[in-house]
Amino acid sequence: MLLILLYGCSTDKPDDLVDDPIDDPIDNPVFDFTIIKISNLSSEMEETSGLINFNGRIITHNDGGGDPNLYEIDLVSGEVKRTVAITNASNIDWEDVAQDDEYIYLCDIGNNSNTRQDQVIYKIDKGDYLNNNSVTAEKITISYTEQTDFSKTERSTNFDAEAVVSVGNNLFLFTKNWGDLKTTVYKIPKEKGSYELSGIDSYNMQGLITGADHNEKTNVIILTGYVDFSPFIVKLSDFPQDNPLGGLVEKKSASVPGSIQIEGVAANPDGTYYISAEKLSALSAVLYKMTLAD
Repeated sequence: MLLILLYGCSTDKPDDLVDDPIDDPIDNPVFDFTIIKISNLSSEMEETSGLINFNGRIITHNDGGGDPNLYEIDLVSGEVKRTVAITNASNIDWEDVAQDDEYIYLCDIGNNSNTRQDQVIYKIDKGDYLNNNSVTAEKITISYTEQTDFSKTERSTNFDAEAVVSVGNNLFLFTKNWGDLKTTVYKIPKEKGSYELSGIDSYNMQGLITGADHNEKTNVIILTGYVDFSPFIVKLSDFPQDNPLGGLVEKKSASVPGSIQIEGVAANPDGTYYISAEKLSALSAVLYKMTLAD
């Protein structure tokens, strides 16, 4: 595996960024990208936390405590152009959204304090989504075999998660490890039910993973994250279908012209990606576009 890290900086810092110093040399960088700002997002989406591109519909949702809604973004104005309510869901800590050909998977998986035992992924039929302004979802509930202690912590748990992708017949969840700055990947069946998950692989990202999406055409997964005042992008490639961390892992810091709290990423058919960032202090929530270098 190959790990790449370049450094960036920002003058603003989210409350949940990590200050731990890191020492990771640049190693033969082969991965590059550019990021441009598309628009600010309206106040209805100021805690944007996940993102997908469903046939040109750019869909996001808010972080914990918001209404149980999915929002479609107008790319010109950054305003909400359509809202779809999930009737049998509550937004405890929605952190990501993924998709396949038939379903949207809305992931209530945030666990900053280590105490949650009710993580759930809402499985939404795309036909229902397209034809109605409110939908009822199937439920996939999950727990971690490795988590035996649910004592409350102050952002030191290794069982928080904010990133899920769809690859083949499974979903893959990447943890956001406050304790050791690694990420562990878990495989989740797509059928409704309750599952106890065991980690299949881990990687020392030396940062907090906040979002993910899979480009089926290129078989590339992009992860977003941040550490020590700096957002970063991770590119996963050449991996087998049963382990997204089983191939090439590349990491590089990102410079963005606005909020640095990047949370959501969506693959586009042309190989580009949209990235969303939450409101941060006086900085509005933002939609960015990322282009990978050839």
